[in-house]
Amino acid sequence: MQYFLSLSLWDGLFFASLVLVLPSFVIVFGVRYIIRNHLTKQHERVGRLLFRVTASLLALLVSLSYANEAINYNKVKGSLEEEASLIAGVVIKLALHRSNEAEMIREGLLKYVNYTIEDDWQHMVSNPYQTKMMGVMVNINTFARTLPSDTELKRILKTEIIQDMDMITKTMQIRFYSTNFRLPYLTYITALGLVISWCFFAVYQLDGISVAFLSIYNVFIAVILYFVIMLGNPLSGPLKIDPEPFNSLEQMGLETLPF
Repeated sequence: MQYFLSLSLWDGLFFASLVLVLPSFVIVFGVRYIIRNHLTKQHERVGRLLFRVTASLLALLVSLSYANEAINYNKVKGSLEEEASLIAGVVIKLALHRSNEAEMIREGLLKYVNYTIEDDWQHMVSNPYQTKMMGVMVNINTFARTLPSDTELKRILKTEIIQDMDMITKTMQIRFYSTNFRLPYLTYITALGLVISWCFFAVYQLDGISVAFLSIYNVFIAVILYFVIMLGNPLSGPLKIDPEPFNSLEQMGLETLPF
C-alpha cells in the first residue's frame, strides 16, 4: 500500500477510479447475465428500490468516514501548531533562566526543529523511535531535569520548562501514532455496500447511457474514498501535513532570541 501513497494526487485519483469502475462492470454485467432469463417487472421494481436505499446508506457511510478522518487529520495538524507554540515558550523561559544547562536545551530544541523540517516525516514514518528527533528529545528531557534551581525564579522556570517538555513529548506521540498506513475501517463496509449496490443495479437496462451514469457514480465514490484514505494517513501521500509551524519558527529566527 506504500506504492499507493507514493502516487501523485492525479495518479492516485486515476488509480482509485479504475479500482472501482472496472470491478463494477464485471459485477453488473455478470449479475445481469445470470438473472437475464428470470427477471420480471416485480424484480425490476424491487431491485431499483433496493439500489436507491443502498446508495443512500453508502452516502451516509462515506460521509461518516470522511468526517472521522478529517477530525484525525486536523488533530495531527493541530498538534504541530501546539508543539511549535510550546517550543517558542520554552525558548523564552530558557533565556530567562540564564544557565549553561538552559543553553544546551535551547540548542537541542533548535536541532529538533531543524531535524523535523529536514526529515519531512520520511524517517518518522519508517521508524519513529529511531529518528534524530527522538534522540534529541530524550537528551533535552534529561537536561531539563538538571537545570539549576538555586533561586526562586529558576525553580519556578525549571518546573514550567519540565511541564512544557512533557507536553511537547505528548504532541510527538500523536504523530507517532499516525505513522503506519491505516485503511479506515468504514472503508471495508463501504466496499461491501458498493458490491451490493452493483448487484441491484443489474436490474436496469444496461445501455450506453446507463453504463456511463454508473461509471460517473463510481468515479465520484472513488474520489471521496481516496481523500478519506489520504486523510487517514496524514504523514504520507500527496496530502501529508507540512511542518509549517516549525518553518515559521525557523523563519522568525528562533535562534536569535535573546539569551
